[in-house]
Amino acid sequence: MSKNNQFAKKLTKQFLSINSSIERYFNSLNFFFTNFKKRKFVNKHKVFLTFGISLILVLSYFSLPTLFNKNLIQSQIQNHILKKYNIDIQFNEGLIYTIFPKPHYLAKNVSILRDKRNIGNIKNFKILISANNLFSYNNILIKDLILNKVDFNIQKEDLSFFRNLLNLEPNENEIIIKNSNIFFIDRNEEVLFINKIVSSKFFYDSKNLKNVFSSKNEIFNLPFKFSIKNDKFNKKIISNFKSKKIRLNILNETYYDEKIKRGILNIRLINKNTSLNYQLKKNSLIFYNSNNKNFYKGVIDFKPFYFFANFNYDGLSTKNLLSDESILIDLIKTEIFNNKNLNANINLDLKDITNINELNNLILKIKIQEGDLNFSDTSLMWKKDLKISLKETFLNYDDNEIRLIGKAFLNFKNLDNFYKSFQVSKNYRKKIDKVDFDFIYNLEKKTFSFDNVRVDGNEDENLEKYFDKFTLSQKRISNKITFKNFVNNFFNAYSG
Repeated sequence: MSKNNQFAKKLTKQFLSINSSIERYFNSLNFFFTNFKKRKFVNKHKVFLTFGISLILVLSYFSLPTLFNKNLIQSQIQNHILKKYNIDIQFNEGLIYTIFPKPHYLAKNVSILRDKRNIGNIKNFKILISANNLFSYNNILIKDLILNKVDFNIQKEDLSFFRNLLNLEPNENEIIIKNSNIFFIDRNEEVLFINKIVSSKFFYDSKNLKNVFSSKNEIFNLPFKFSIKNDKFNKKIISNFKSKKIRLNILNETYYDEKIKRGILNIRLINKNTSLNYQLKKNSLIFYNSNNKNFYKGVIDFKPFYFFANFNYDGLSTKNLLSDESILIDLIKTEIFNNKNLNANINLDLKDITNINELNNLILKIKIQEGDLNFSDTSLMWKKDLKISLKETFLNYDDNEIRLIGKAFLNFKNLDNFYKSFQVSKNYRKKIDKVDFDFIYNLEKKTFSFDNVRVDGNEDENLEKYFDKFTLSQKRISNKITFKNFVNNFFNAYSG
């Protein structure tokens, strides 16, 4: 006997059993109804009876899927999801049917496949179904999908799983993913980084005619919101990245109707807006922008990942760079740079520091290699009188404290003007060409410590005593007055 015949007999048996139960119940109800008439009960009891009958019929209808063969239902759901959403799934455990709060099937331990390779495991998978036509498993209509507690193991080519969802044909249903993790892995199955999905949703915006992916995420302890919209009519992808913690908002528009994709990137960092044009090739992204005052240009390689960029500014404020609410400090605390696969060279050429009149011509060189943040070869001018250079300088984050550690070199270009600027007493004005020293700057406490101070290549006992005392005092050089006093005390100590 075929499986269909077996299923038909089983279904008939179940229906007979249900009919028998309903018949017995109706007979009981009829008995009571007759007695109600005899006892001249009020009409409200008739209403109650009608309601009870209706409730039984409704519950019986919604309970019909419990009679279906679970294996057949699994096959139907698999085929439907693959056809409608292009998602290949595999059930590893049986289905559970539940009426409340909406009719749905619940499955645990469900695999997501791509080219027969497991790229994700769903711990709790909820398949909402339409309440229309529940009489046949062949006519079950799947509505929303809710994926809860999913662990994705994604390589670069597996991103097509998410990309394909943005290319689905318009429909009124949603795909919801929550409490999940995306593990980005390399060819050696080593985890590059983890993106935590708090909640996300794929849906079709019928008003604006766009497929939409909206998500709340967290990466490197950095919470952010991310959305992507696919405008098929204009062949354009619109994406938006927002992070309140670091006060960053990135709006991107990419046109994909050409062989080389092009786009516009608008970046709002704190209160400053920047616009970039870019071209997206197979394994790289080139960005650029130029106007009368600012110029940017850079390349991002994807295989392997490498970031190179030059930023040229005519004028820029550094007021909030090292403040308590600094974006740099927030980024460091997220440990986003503590990634062995992150490599970058960033050059910043800043002609004028607008919040400090005396400082200019900042050449900031940032090198990120295997998680280390290096500032060597950075230089800065104090007016036209003093050049400050950094060597062997790096950022250290340990014991919840951020420290800039390195060597500083001071080369005097016009010593007389420098003395005048700081009103150094004429008794302390000695001929000096160069000063160098080791330093540690605590970014949060805003305190300096100095060591190995040399003037024109020579150590000085008086200076050593002065800096030892200064380090122990933990004084801040927080404003122009304290810095002026620090400079005067330096030359005082050096003169003996």
